Amino acid sequence: MQFAERIKEQIRQREQSALQQGLQQGLQKGLQQGLQKGVLQGEALALQRMLTRRFGPLPGWVQQRLQHATPDELETWLDRVLDAQRLEDVFAP
Repeated sequence: MQFAERIKEQIRQREQSALQQGLQQGLQKGLQQGLQKGVLQGEALALQRMLTRRFGPLPGWVQQRLQHATPDELETWLDRVLDAQRLEDVFAP
């Protein structure tokens, strides 16, 4: 094999390796994001069930808040639902 061919083969191997590494990193990131989204949805569903059991049918504004909640908001609301006297107390600033 001539020198130029060896260089081309090395470049091809490195490109292949970089592509595989990039695909693996992308897959890993996608799986992690999917897992985080699933956890967030599970927490929102659990909170919705607790709120419904404690306060009865939930108004639309509560559904909206739950659907657009951040992880920190959900954590706060999950803590508050245990002591809240009214539905509004859970979502108070």
